[in-house]
Amino acid sequence: MNLLRDKGEFTKFQILLEIMRNQPHVKQKDISDVLGITIQAVSKYFKKLMKEGFLEAGSERANYRLTPKAIEKLREDAKNLERHVSIIINDLKIERVWPAMATQPIKAGDEVGLIMRDGILYAMAPNHTNAEAFGIAVTDASPGEDLGLRNLRGKVKLIQGKILIVKLPSIKEGGSRAVDLAKVHKLYEEFKPDRIGVMGAVGRAVLNKLGLKADLEFGITRASALAALRGLNVFVLVVGRMVNRMIEEIDMINIKHITDIIYEVKDGRIR
Repeated sequence: MNLLRDKGEFTKFQILLEIMRNQPHVKQKDISDVLGITIQAVSKYFKKLMKEGFLEAGSERANYRLTPKAIEKLREDAKNLERHVSIIINDLKIERVWPAMATQPIKAGDEVGLIMRDGILYAMAPNHTNAEAFGIAVTDASPGEDLGLRNLRGKVKLIQGKILIVKLPSIKEGGSRAVDLAKVHKLYEEFKPDRIGVMGAVGRAVLNKLGLKADLEFGITRASALAALRGLNVFVLVVGRMVNRMIEEIDMINIKHITDIIYEVKDGRIR
């Protein structure tokens, strides 16, 4: 693949990745230290990336951000790398073990049928009418107990979930008192989420006023993203200044896991 054959392209990929991890405050010296190349070389790459439309500079010094074009390039390069690594893993016969939950007594070596439900992979009898994929148990397991699986085949039907981010006003902007509760409740009813996430005191107050409870309160971005990847819809209440940060983290997760998590932002403030 061109990314690995062309040293310049791979260095560009690494620099874009480091910028994504540290934006908007990006120091060329830090990238130089991480990649083991000179600051002069990093500077040349920065100029080239800006010229090609992958990088934009802010008003402050060392303030850089990736453009949507750069995010798409990183995602595509990461997918190509994953395909390449998958071929290597297959050639080396490296065996992966996948986790699942037993729905019946299972013995090591048994073939099992698999189905995804509420974001969890469940193992059952291979002739079960709902079985969508199959694997071999590597451990004994009782009903409700976890077990490892190998030699997975088939494909579990899974419709990827979505994330709806509701933007809330900060305390300075009025907090929960400045929230259009009727609108937020309508968004909730129309979205029909499987999980609710909340970030900060304002969001918790809004949930209290709506009579709702949060399922996710810490590590919201990662938890919401993983839930969406497992087919769950997540409704998240976030104070305005944190919305952009959450979007950046979702984009980073998309690149890291080579996924395409869909998210949407709605304004829950009184207009």
